[in-house]
Amino acid sequence: MQNKLIKALLAGLLAVAPALAQAAEVFPARAVRWVVPFTPGASNDVIARLLANKLTEIWGQQVLIDNRGGAGGMLGADIVAKALPNGYTMLMANPGANAINFALRTKTPYRAEDFAAVSLLGWSPILLVVSAGFPANNVKDIIAMAKSRPGKLSAGSSGTGGSSHLALEFFKMLAGVDILHVPYKGASPAIVDMMAGQLQLIFTTSATAAPLVNAGKLKVLATAGDQRLSLYPSVPTTAEQGLPGYDVLIWFGVTVPAATPKAAIQRLNAGFEKALQSTDVRDRLTAIGVQPQGGPPERFSRFLVEEVERWSKVVKAANVKAE
Repeated sequence: MQNKLIKALLAGLLAVAPALAQAAEVFPARAVRWVVPFTPGASNDVIARLLANKLTEIWGQQVLIDNRGGAGGMLGADIVAKALPNGYTMLMANPGANAINFALRTKTPYRAEDFAAVSLLGWSPILLVVSAGFPANNVKDIIAMAKSRPGKLSAGSSGTGGSSHLALEFFKMLAGVDILHVPYKGASPAIVDMMAGQLQLIFTTSATAAPLVNAGKLKVLATAGDQRLSLYPSVPTTAEQGLPGYDVLIWFGVTVPAATPKAAIQRLNAGFEKALQSTDVRDRLTAIGVQPQGGPPERFSRFLVEEVERWSKVVKAANVKAE
């Protein structure tokens, strides 16, 4: 009788094993939280929301954006670093939170090794932007103003240690000028104050600036690097305007807590790959000046290591200090 019972139980387990295995492979099985360490309206937020809608369609599960701005991206990044490593909490990775802060600060609430790479989503050159009525039309005008009034010209940023902050400091170093840095919890509130006349300029991405540039409320004075942005073909590069070597690209990616299972990371990566390959997503990213990327987690992991090294050199050369 006991042997028959054991055989029956084994038979039952064998019968449901394929179904259990299939259920274990289904990921995500519920909503995924995507922490964006900046305020709504910033480039990280714009891109995350675009991809979140596509991922919701692909996975059949909601991808929920959680904006946690502050400290140059550190507040949001710290939340993800300490989250359960089950694949259901992601970080919108960026130069500030995942590279610059390690170079800028001797102590951070998390370290690079607290994250596992998922995907490099894309990149965009930084732009030098002012309000439409500001009396400057190029880099030379900004430099002349800064030199005539040292420390009086002010520039907003998405936060101390963020990419827009380092872009400003790198500009100051190469141009030999003194511009006051005013940190915010995101680029959007800084731009609002700039349009109100409380700031004079900001270094930001086209994803953040494009709607207001198109509406005639902001104007772009320069594109970082030596190649013009197709979105603004008439805007000269910083190299064309006498600042060779000012090559600042802002990238966007996805990381998760370090101990997240590889199977979950691969599933997440596959979702982002599919989203980035879709025509509608690519077209919308290109329309805001973002070059879609993608690729395996291993490639992004190597890229993150290189970024920490690159920004460490910039921080040292520009003698940037955490405020």
